Amino acid sequence: MDQKVNIHVFYECKGQHTHEYPQILVPLQEPMKISIGKMEYDVTPQELCFIPTGMLHQCNYYGKLLAINLSDDMADSGEVILISNPLIISMRGQIVQLVELIQAELEQNPDSTAVRHLYKYLYSKLMENCAAPSIQYINEYYHLPITVDQLAKIENYNVTYYCDWFKQQTGLSPSFYLRNTRIQRAKELLVTTNFSVMEIAVMVGYSSNSTFTRAFHNVTGMTPKAYRECPCFKKTVSVV
Repeated sequence: MDQKVNIHVFYECKGQHTHEYPQILVPLQEPMKISIGKMEYDVTPQELCFIPTGMLHQCNYYGKLLAINLSDDMADSGEVILISNPLIISMRGQIVQLVELIQAELEQNPDSTAVRHLYKYLYSKLMENCAAPSIQYINEYYHLPITVDQLAKIENYNVTYYCDWFKQQTGLSPSFYLRNTRIQRAKELLVTTNFSVMEIAVMVGYSSNSTFTRAFHNVTGMTPKAYRECPCFKKTVSVV
């Protein structure tokens, strides 16, 4: 499958192993018992299990199991922010709908590129469910001036401890996480609206076109203008 997300349905999961990529497991029939690191979890068909990159896990499960793998090159590219801890999340609302959409898309077209976009949206919903208050604050208020001091106070940590803690949670420093969040939003606006580059810069939290362009190039390897004009990113543009 020529895409960076690989999704499979298995009928058993046995043994102890690690993966060089994050993985989501969803038992579709029977509850699944799984050990991740030093902890043991019981995952029901109403829950999903997120396993971070490189984390040792063991299970002995027989039944229908949905496995969603995020390849390492997508993670390294900065397209998503990494979750560093195992998660067992109750599937409800949009998460249920996304898992069902992924299953349906796979049944209709196993090579569908739409699956990748569904997975990225699912991953963002996982982040919303598990993110600490300061991370939620960045995700919501990225367009405002945000300092590390502000973020540390939200978690009641001193700045030095907060920066170390933040990197353990996300794999990035607070400033890199904020920059990546802003640039991801800018990418959406560039291909779906007619706002000027300067207008988009302000909308995502940059006070000057040059600062925005430099940050955008550092993340994507392209200028905002080149990104907008590239045919591979073209979408239907909303008239505003």
